[in-house]
Amino acid sequence: MSGKELFDRYQLAALTKGLGSQEFHYGNVLYQALKIEGEEKVFQLLEAAEQSGKRIVLSYSATDQTNLIEPDIAIIG
Repeated sequence: MSGKELFDRYQLAALTKGLGSQEFHYGNVLYQALKIEGEEKVFQLLEAAEQSGKRIVLSYSATDQTNLIEPDIAIIG
């Protein structure tokens, strides 16, 4: 399954399960990751995460010590 297909599948699950569900939370994480990293990077991460059985998480880069309020990178966690 392509990264785009995985993204769409997780977004549909988020809408189906609704507010407060784990699926909704993960859908929001993926949406934020998309805003931070862009489509190509997130889709690549989704494919790698799917293969390893892990999920994408938001984190803070070690180089940006000025922005400790909002995560600024997406990684596989």
